[in-house]
Amino acid sequence: MRSTTEVSAEGPKVELKAGAFTLLKLCMSELDADAIDGLLCERIAKAPDFFRNTPIVIDLTDSDVETADSDLAVAVGAIRGYGLVPVGVRGGSKAFQEQARLLELAVFSEHRRTSKKDSTKKPHASASSTSSVTATTKVVDTPVRSGQRIYAQGDLVLLAPVSSGAEVVANGSIHAYTSIRGRVLAGVKGDEQAAIFCKDLRAELVSIAGRYKVSEDLEPRFMGRLVRVTLLGDALIFKKL
Repeated sequence: MRSTTEVSAEGPKVELKAGAFTLLKLCMSELDADAIDGLLCERIAKAPDFFRNTPIVIDLTDSDVETADSDLAVAVGAIRGYGLVPVGVRGGSKAFQEQARLLELAVFSEHRRTSKKDSTKKPHASASSTSSVTATTKVVDTPVRSGQRIYAQGDLVLLAPVSSGAEVVANGSIHAYTSIRGRVLAGVKGDEQAAIFCKDLRAELVSIAGRYKVSEDLEPRFMGRLVRVTLLGDALIFKKL
C-alpha cells in the first residue's frame, strides 16, 4: 500500500492541451428566437439522437443588427429547449458579445477571408502555404471505433471501417476505401474544393466546408454505394461512381 506522502508527491496527472473540435454553427443575419425555434423544430424532428447534447455556436458574423439585452438569453433558452448546448458566440456587436460573457458563453474570434488585394501582395507565400497543407495526407489502417475521432490537417485516407458514433475529420478531402457509419467531415476549415470519396456510404452525417446532411436526409440510392460527394454553392452533390 502506498503512503499518503507518496501519493501527494506524485501529484495529479493533469495536462493542458490544444484540441480541434467540430462545432455546429447557427448562422443568422438577425437574432430571432422564433426563427430559431422553427428551424430546430424541423431539423431535430428528422434526427433527434444526432442533435441531443450537441454543442453549438451562435454565429452573427454577417449581422449588422443591434440586439436587445434580453435577445441572446431568449435565444439560448430556445436552443437549450431542443437539447442542444450553446457554448459560445461569434461575431455581432460589442454589446452582443458582452451579453454572451454575462451568460458565461465563449466569444470566438472572427476569421475573415483575406481580401484579393492582400492576397496579390504575396502570391509566392500563398502558393507555398497551400501546397504544404495539401501535401499533408494522413492514412488510417485500423478501425475507427464508436467514440473515437480522427483528424487530418490535409487529406485523410481510410483503409478500415468507421463505426457508428465515430467521427473522421479533415481540412482537405476524405478517401474511404471501406464503409463509413459515423460522421464524415471534409474541408472543415472552409475548403469548398474538398470532396468525399466513399466505397460504402452509410454515414450518420456528411459535411463539406460546414454544409451538411444527416442520414435521414440522404437519398437511399446513395446508401451502401461507391459515392463521391462534392460541394456546389451551398448544396452537397452526391454522385455514384
